[in-house]
Amino acid sequence: MITGTPVTLGQFVVGVCVYEYRNGQLLSVIRRDFQFNVESCEQTVVADILEDAIIGNQEFLINSCGNNVITFQNQSYQESLITSYQWEFDLNGTKEVITTKNATVTFPGVGQYKGFMAINPGSNCGDTATIFVNVFPDIQADFSFDYDTCVAGEVSFTDLSTTGSNQMVSWTWNLETGVTASETDPVHLFSSPGVKPVTLTVVDINDCEATITQPVNWFPVPPLLIIEPSSFTGCPPATLFFTNLSSPIDETYLINWQFGDGNTGSDISPTHTYEDAGLFSVSVEITSPIGCTTSAFFQDWIKIDPSPDANFVYSPNPISSLDPKVTFTDLSTGADRWLWQFDTDGTSKLQHPTFTFPDTGLQRVILTVTHPSGCQDTLVQYLDVIPEVRYFLPNAFSPNRDGLNDSFIGRGLTDGMKFFSMRIYNRWGEILFEGQNPESGWDGTVKGRTEPVQPGVYLYQVDYEDSRGNKYTLSGFATLVL
Repeated sequence: MITGTPVTLGQFVVGVCVYEYRNGQLLSVIRRDFQFNVESCEQTVVADILEDAIIGNQEFLINSCGNNVITFQNQSYQESLITSYQWEFDLNGTKEVITTKNATVTFPGVGQYKGFMAINPGSNCGDTATIFVNVFPDIQADFSFDYDTCVAGEVSFTDLSTTGSNQMVSWTWNLETGVTASETDPVHLFSSPGVKPVTLTVVDINDCEATITQPVNWFPVPPLLIIEPSSFTGCPPATLFFTNLSSPIDETYLINWQFGDGNTGSDISPTHTYEDAGLFSVSVEITSPIGCTTSAFFQDWIKIDPSPDANFVYSPNPISSLDPKVTFTDLSTGADRWLWQFDTDGTSKLQHPTFTFPDTGLQRVILTVTHPSGCQDTLVQYLDVIPEVRYFLPNAFSPNRDGLNDSFIGRGLTDGMKFFSMRIYNRWGEILFEGQNPESGWDGTVKGRTEPVQPGVYLYQVDYEDSRGNKYTLSGFATLVL
């Protein structure tokens, strides 16, 4: 039996020679060579913990700020091959041993401590970790702030943080979105009102860190109320947009506008229409969510000049194409100038003009009147010039080709006539003639013949519509004489 422990990596050959004797007599010799390869093998299990820092080979550092009760998290791997754990800590001369996977240790107080964690202790398949523990003094973040709650101004912050090390090394203030500070006691003017969550993070010489967030209810009222326009002169109806440039202010504030004409508003920047002439004063009152109030009164800000009232009548009414001449009578009040526009056909600056419309149908008449102040008013009316359709038929005709009364044809106003139809019947109801043109008549003949029918009395019926769709029927007797 040959045993040994390799201490050097490499390839080795061991030779064994065996001599066999009997009664002092050499019987045989056997030689064997054995080759051994000594290599660096990967460790089967590895001791590991959740650490703050790795300071060496299997050496781990844990820092605790203000807490002397520490729970160590075991992160050893190849866990399926681990059968036992052992923690050992020297607590100021007292050894504490724990055999659970994770360990919770209560350290005597602030100080530096050393310990070990072994997996599979006493076994060839095991590993050990060395643990250094720093228990630092407690650190607490705190601050106060001071500001005038109703007047928009800067907020002063005062650091009240404490640390057992008595050496604070850094301050980080998050004052609002995108705004930070590193001073011990900063001063800040917020860009807008609201509940501002201010965060302070402090770090001491031991790299211990603490954070606190406090709300700052910053709802002051604007120190100065700025409104545009600051003056206005115009004609009714005058629609104004009041731009509120005051700051700080947002939708959480209560706004009370008095526009001077009995109307009010509550928007930050309202729109208001002045309907009547006059001189108006404007006031606005602003109340913050925490009850701070400010107000302003603007004397005689808005001047609305007098405006005329356009009105007119016309005659005749209704208007016919037989007499399209119309007389207009101005009934406007407060006007000293007049401008008439008669559809697209003409204009007039007379107060009471007369105009003859060249066409039928709806005609737009616009009257614009001007007050001595320069304010204007406009009235639009649509006049209907009725297209008259008139059609009359004789009671006799003589188709003897002498050029006088040779056909039975109507006369009248046929412009705008539609769907015209004329029928001539004999005494038995037979249709002798049918025409669709009001400008053509019956010459006394029937289809296929050139000579007129016998003298006598014949029945006629005429149907048509005027330009407005009204239907008409004319019937009677036509006497044919030769």
